[in-house]
Amino acid sequence: MWMKTKINAIAVAIGLISFTASAVTPLMANESNNSTQVISGEMVTSRVSPIVTKKTFSFSDLGYGHSIQLQGSESTAYVGFGSRLDEVVSQASLHFELIPSPALLSLVSHIKVYFNNELAGVVAIDNGMQGKSSSVDLNLDPRLFTDYNQLKFELVGNASMSCSNPNDSSIWAEISSKSTISLSTQKTKINNDLSLLPAPFFDSRDMGDLTLPMVFGDKLDINEIKAAGIASSYFGSLSEWRGSEFPMIDNALPTRNAIVFITNDNKPDFLRNFPDVDGPRIQMISHPTDPYVKLLLVIGRDTKDLVTAAKGLALGKNLFTGPSAKINKAEQLVPRKPYDAPNWIDTDRAVALSDLLTEGASLQVEGQTPPPISVHFRLPPDLFTWQSRGIPFDLNYRYTPPLMDNSGSRMSLSVNNQFVKAFNLNTSGESTNNTRLRLPLLDDDLLGAGDVVRIPAFQVGSKNEVKFEFGFASSVGGKDQCQTTQPSKNYAVIGEDSTIDFSGFSHYIEMPNMRAFANSGYPFTRMADLSDTVVVVPQNPSNEEIQTFVNMMGVFGSNSGYPVLNVTVTDNWNKETLENKDILTIGVMPELASVDKKNIENIQLISSERVLNLPSKNESQRGKNWVDPASDNQQVADSISINTTGNFAAITSVESPYTAQRTMVSLLAQTPESFALINEALNDSGKISSMFGSVITLRDDEVASFNVGEHYYVGELPISQLIWYHFSKYPLLIAFFATLLVVMVTIILYRVLRHIAQRRLNTEEDEL
Repeated sequence: MWMKTKINAIAVAIGLISFTASAVTPLMANESNNSTQVISGEMVTSRVSPIVTKKTFSFSDLGYGHSIQLQGSESTAYVGFGSRLDEVVSQASLHFELIPSPALLSLVSHIKVYFNNELAGVVAIDNGMQGKSSSVDLNLDPRLFTDYNQLKFELVGNASMSCSNPNDSSIWAEISSKSTISLSTQKTKINNDLSLLPAPFFDSRDMGDLTLPMVFGDKLDINEIKAAGIASSYFGSLSEWRGSEFPMIDNALPTRNAIVFITNDNKPDFLRNFPDVDGPRIQMISHPTDPYVKLLLVIGRDTKDLVTAAKGLALGKNLFTGPSAKINKAEQLVPRKPYDAPNWIDTDRAVALSDLLTEGASLQVEGQTPPPISVHFRLPPDLFTWQSRGIPFDLNYRYTPPLMDNSGSRMSLSVNNQFVKAFNLNTSGESTNNTRLRLPLLDDDLLGAGDVVRIPAFQVGSKNEVKFEFGFASSVGGKDQCQTTQPSKNYAVIGEDSTIDFSGFSHYIEMPNMRAFANSGYPFTRMADLSDTVVVVPQNPSNEEIQTFVNMMGVFGSNSGYPVLNVTVTDNWNKETLENKDILTIGVMPELASVDKKNIENIQLISSERVLNLPSKNESQRGKNWVDPASDNQQVADSISINTTGNFAAITSVESPYTAQRTMVSLLAQTPESFALINEALNDSGKISSMFGSVITLRDDEVASFNVGEHYYVGELPISQLIWYHFSKYPLLIAFFATLLVVMVTIILYRVLRHIAQRRLNTEEDEL
C-alpha cells in the first residue's frame, strides 16, 4: 500500500530553472552502428533490437497476502497492476487457482473475469469442481493494456434450483493469492525528455522494488556523496511501500537505467569526451550501446554544483521539459518544521479522511457485500499516548437504505484488523449527526510481549489502517414466495468530511529505540529534510560504505516522503559540527576519549573480533514490572567476545556523546560486503518487525535485537504529566509518599482542630 498525503504549504523556492539544450546537446535521432563515443556533446548510440522479456508475478506480490474471497452471488473482487512507460506488452495470460463452494450448482454457477472492463472469460463451475482446488488459465488481450490495469472477478452462483437467494451464505468462492499474471514485454524507445521524470528511472506503474544504480568517476569527495544521497532520497520518497536499492558503480558503464554524476574534472571513462559545463545541470541521454536504456546525468563544474543539481532534480519535477535543464538555484526559503513529513499524518489539526487516500483509492463502494473501504496513514513514533482517552474520530457515512430497520445490515469499523464497533444501517440512509468516537490508542511502551491486547489500537509509529466494512442483508419471502426484497445494487460512501484528530498529543519517547528507527527513520526523519542530522562516513570510504549511505538516504526518503535536502555529511569528528545534532555513522565510531565520555559501545566489530554486551533480561519494552522497574534489566550484565568469519553486520544506538537528548546510530559491518545485510533488513518488513532496543545484529537470514545499556528520553511534556509519568514506574515510592502526605495532613489537621478546640474552651471559661 502506498500513501498520498497533502504536503504542508512550506515555501520552497526552486528559483528560475531554465531549460536549454545549447550547452549539452541531447541524444540525436540518428544512431550509428557500434559507436559508443561522445562527439561535441552528442551521444551516438548503437542499434539494438528489443528483447522480449517474460515476467511473472503473483497476487501476493501485488499486495494480496491472503486469498481473495467472493461471498454471495454477484459479489466482485479486484486485482490491479501497472505497465511500465518504456515497455509494451506483446502477450499476457492469467493463471488462477479457484476453490468454489461445495453447495454451488453446476450449469447455473460461474465466475466472470473482466480485464479493464472487457469480458476476458467465463469459468463454469462444473460437477466435480465444488470444494476442490481448480486451476484456470485465460489469455489477456495485450491491446487492452493501459498504464494501470484491473482484473475483476464476479461470482454468479446458485445453491438451490427452487429458490435463488443471492446472499445465501453457502454461495462463495476463493481465489488463491498464489495466482499469477504472466507478461511478455518488449522495450520501447522513449524520448530524452525530462518531463517524463521520474520515469523511466522510477515508474509508479511498476509494482516491483526500485533498483537504480549510481555511477561515479574515479574521484569522490563529500559533496558528491551528499549529492548522491539527495538523489537517492528523492527516488526513495517516490518508492513508498516498495523496497529500494541504489547500487554503486565505480567508473563503469551500467546495463540498466542509472544516474551518472559528472564534473568537469571527474567523468566516467565512457563519458570522457563529454563537454564541460558552466553550472549545475540535469540531462537525460540514451545508453551508448542500448537505446532502450536511459542515463540521467547530474552535472556540475565541481561537486558543489552537483549538490545544487541534485536539489534541482528533487524539487523541479513539475518544471522540467526537454532533454536538458540548467539549475540556476534551488533554495529553501522557509525551514521545515518538526513532524511535517509528507508521509506522516498532521498532528496539529483534525485531518479529513479524504486527505489520506492512496492513489486510485475511493471512499465509495458498491455491492451486496462490497469490499472494505481502507484508509492508511503513519504516525510520528514519539507521539505520547500514555493514559490517553483515545483519538477523536468524527464519522459520517451514507448508504443505500434497507427496506426496514433492524434488517441486519450494518457497517463494521476496525483499526489495524481489530474490531472497534458496528453500526446498524437503518432506513434513513445516512449516519446520525453525531457519530463521534474515541479510538483507543496502544502505547507499546507499556505492553509486554506476552500481554494480550483486548482493545483495538493504533501502534504508534507504524503504518496504520482504518477499515470500514458494509454488509447489506436481504430477506427472502415465505415458502411460496421465493424472491429477495433487497435491491441487487447497493452503495456505501464514507463522507469526505469525516475527520480524525491527533492534535493535543505531546511528543516524548524513551530512547534508544531501534523499532522507531527501523519503522520510521526516527529520530532523523523528525525533520523531513534531515536538517538536524549529521552523517559521518570514513575518510576513505569503500564503495560498500558509500552505497550504504545512499541506500539509507533512500530509506529515509521512503519513510518521510521528502528528500534529505539539508543533511550534513562529514568525514571527521568535529565537535562544532556534531553538537546539537542527531548523528548517523557508517562504518566508524567516535573516539570517546576526545569528548571525555566513557565507553558506551554495546557492540564492537574489530577485524574478525565481535564483542557484544548483554542485558540481564532482554525485554523489548520497559515498564512491564511495576515493582521492579525494567530499567534494571537493561544494565549490562554479560559480555561476549569471539573471533570468527562470515557475513555479520550490526546497528547500534546510544545517546550522543556530544549533546544530551540527542541520538547517535551507527551502522557497522564485519566486512565491506556485509553492509548489504543492513539494506536488505531495512527493506524487509518481516525483519523490521523483529527490531527493538539499542542493538541489532544481522546475519544472512537472522535478526536479533537487544535492549541493553543506558536509556534517556527525548521530547517535551507538561511538567505535571512529566512528573506523574516517571513516578508511575515506582508504585511503592508513590505509595510511600502518599502515605507520608496523608500522615502530614492528618497531623496538621489534628493540630489545627486541637488549637480551635482549645480556644473555644478558653472562651467558655472566660464567660463563666
